[in-house]
Amino acid sequence: MSVVPTEIPEVGATSLRLRQNPRFDPMKAGFGTEEYFVWSRFDGATSVKDLILMTGLAIDRAVAIVRELRRRGAILAPGETEPPSFAAAAPATASGRVPTPAAAAPTSTGRTTAPMPSVAAATASGARTTASMAAVPTVPPAPPAVPLAAGTAPARTDDRRGATPLPHLDDATAAERAMIADAIDLSLDEKTRILVGLRLVAAGDPWALVGVPSGSDKKVIKRAFFERSKLFHPDRYYGRQLGPWAQRLHAVFDAISAAHADLIEGRRPRPTSQQPEAAATAPQSPVEYAAELFDRACQAEVSGDLASAGKLFAAATKLDGSARYLRRAASCALAAGEPRTALDYAKKAAAAEPADPSTARTLAKVLRALDKLDDAEEVLVMALAMKNENDTLGAELAGDLSAVRAALRSAQRR
Repeated sequence: MSVVPTEIPEVGATSLRLRQNPRFDPMKAGFGTEEYFVWSRFDGATSVKDLILMTGLAIDRAVAIVRELRRRGAILAPGETEPPSFAAAAPATASGRVPTPAAAAPTSTGRTTAPMPSVAAATASGARTTASMAAVPTVPPAPPAVPLAAGTAPARTDDRRGATPLPHLDDATAAERAMIADAIDLSLDEKTRILVGLRLVAAGDPWALVGVPSGSDKKVIKRAFFERSKLFHPDRYYGRQLGPWAQRLHAVFDAISAAHADLIEGRRPRPTSQQPEAAATAPQSPVEYAAELFDRACQAEVSGDLASAGKLFAAATKLDGSARYLRRAASCALAAGEPRTALDYAKKAAAAEPADPSTARTLAKVLRALDKLDDAEEVLVMALAMKNENDTLGAELAGDLSAVRAALRSAQRR
């Protein structure tokens, strides 16, 4: 399934804005990380379609989770005070899992579609019992993509297609095999995807990072970026214990974001160790030096050295006041507990790109951290009115606005 359906069985139209059932306890339900992440996004303000797109999951997987949340009574339709009753779930096996009639097949994004796991529910006495989640029929996934060599892309006949499939992890090095052996909350497919991303980062080809053929136009670049960035967006792994993989994930996501910005803004690709020495030693312009400082700042931030990252971001933004640099500097300052500094960066970014919804979202986050909820609400309302080709960003803005308004209502009741 590559398109969100207009109707979902048991759920209804995907244009509906469902909300969480306030009487439902996800902890007692024993949700997995994906189920909890999807459930947490239901706010009564975001449509089911937008919510499915913003999860970053394969669409058939997200649809299956939404259906199961509905069957479990975790979400309510507009006007409902109690969830409707549905047919009983399929019986569980001795292991507590719903029987699977056939092996799961990989989707075009590299994920596998599997039945929902069993969950633990609390009885009236507080004891936990095992109950299976209902078997949810899924649409057969698309056939797997043909393996590609690193950095290559297939010929295109339709510019509406997204990013090229990620290459396979061929001939894993000893270091990569050691990383794969880490006992953390990632599947083998997810670890492999991140390692492939790190290889693309090391290669330094911005076209391959975004997933488009060299010379593609801006519309193709933007479309591919939105698709590929979902694979590595940190929110996709919300609630998981990632250990050192969190830094690797951020490094890939940041590199893809930087490559996208360079291609959209027409910047020259930055020299890498695989390029001729003459290119690497050529005199740097202030903009190129700012790009180097920005990369070092991102690395320091990912490694947890927020103080060093803050100094490097400050130096980079003095040389190049692009909104992308200022947004990242604001986020770093906010993480470092310096909201006033973050506000200065965010305001400068908003001045540089007054019609950019992503920049507005950063400013709203800072204003909310400073408890300026009225200002944050105004910024988010304006951001939602801006032109935006990214459905995921639109859904995130709607979620932020819902959270700010909930905080305002709470403050008024005090």
